[in-house]
Amino acid sequence: MPTAPNIPGLDDEVSASEAWFRSQLRTLVELPSVSPGATGDRDIRASAIAARELLSACGAEAELVETRGTPTVIGRLRHPQARARIVVYNHLDVQPAEAAAWQQPNPFRFEVQDHPARTFLYRGRGATDDKGPALCGLRGAKLAIDHGAPIDVTFVWETEEEIGSPHFGDALAARRAQLDCDAVIVSDTIWPTDQQPAVSTGLRGSLYASLKLRTAGKEVHSGLAGGVARNPIRELCALATAIDQADFWHAGAAAPDEDEIAGFLKSGFDPDYFMHAHDLHHVTTQVPLEMMLKIWTRPTFEIHGLAGGYQGRGVKTIVPDAAELKISFRLVPDQDPRHIGEALTAFVRVFNPDVTVELSGWLVPYRADTGGKVHRAIVSALHASTGCQPVTVREGGSIGAVPMMARELGVPVHFLPLSLPDHGYHAPNEYFDWRQARVGIASFARALTTIASEP
Repeated sequence: MPTAPNIPGLDDEVSASEAWFRSQLRTLVELPSVSPGATGDRDIRASAIAARELLSACGAEAELVETRGTPTVIGRLRHPQARARIVVYNHLDVQPAEAAAWQQPNPFRFEVQDHPARTFLYRGRGATDDKGPALCGLRGAKLAIDHGAPIDVTFVWETEEEIGSPHFGDALAARRAQLDCDAVIVSDTIWPTDQQPAVSTGLRGSLYASLKLRTAGKEVHSGLAGGVARNPIRELCALATAIDQADFWHAGAAAPDEDEIAGFLKSGFDPDYFMHAHDLHHVTTQVPLEMMLKIWTRPTFEIHGLAGGYQGRGVKTIVPDAAELKISFRLVPDQDPRHIGEALTAFVRVFNPDVTVELSGWLVPYRADTGGKVHRAIVSALHASTGCQPVTVREGGSIGAVPMMARELGVPVHFLPLSLPDHGYHAPNEYFDWRQARVGIASFARALTTIASEP
């Protein structure tokens, strides 16, 4: 394992970056760049333009790359004698934020709060997912190159990650030559606890679907037709139970090896912290290893919504005429979402041929290489920046751009996680904090310097 380089004055320069970091994060958070389709694309484009200006102000050659959807922002920091080329990926789009669920009046009004352990909390939608980590990568790369690290760093900031990156391939194809690199680093993943740095080694994929059933031309009186009229809600619930107990969505799932499990056991995963961070009242198990295996290494089937029937106050005694179930599967490395989608369609056809299956998209799982110099440099940099030896874990979430970059650029994709479970990914009251930002800036500077110095 390489030793992180001694960069003179780095810690002081990182500490002096807080005002810059706060100012830039405020600008980005207060542009409500909700994923396309939710509020239109105007705010996404404004956020992309602001990001391009930010990159330019830091000395990068920056541009908006148009796609069939919303633009991707690309910026390049160059060294005249570069010996390595790295792409750093983040995303600017964010999840919707319903103000009624937030403690602060406006989720897109940036707020700063003092904190005894983390110095400052930066509150607002997108602060941790993924605008704060993006700024860490930019500032860290700038410090590394300013200190002489012979490396070119290209920043790729996407604007459609939260909806599965449907047009990101357009940007990769349009700038394929400029994106030629040795590896990609992604900072859009999470430590297992607030005290244990970690390096992610895998992502789950996903498959999304709607199950629709119409059994009549209109709803009918349950006293006049109940018992004879088919109830689509009941039938979809029975179908969901059958899917939950089926084997097809487990097909191809590879079990973690002994080294991975050893890393999980060193992670300090704390069920109480996990439940508190996610505000969970009850869970299916509180055995730490079993929780980690379920979240990180096993496929899951989830029901996200059930529409149909009467939803108003009181009772309306009808048999519904139609219902719809929103479902998804999280899939693990070695599983193919397309095959699972075909198996789902076949299963439903046999169980209830009147149900229509609409597959609305999928993301491919990914397993990272842990043997190369970039992975070693990230581990060493996190160790030097935190004083703790990082552990290797997997992620339960999905990032559609990751397998796409690995395939189209032909290079390994690595992860430098900075967010914490309690930061509130996709949840109300999202925030980032200065302790994690400081670690991120220093870790990027050290990792990039190490990568540039190794043959």
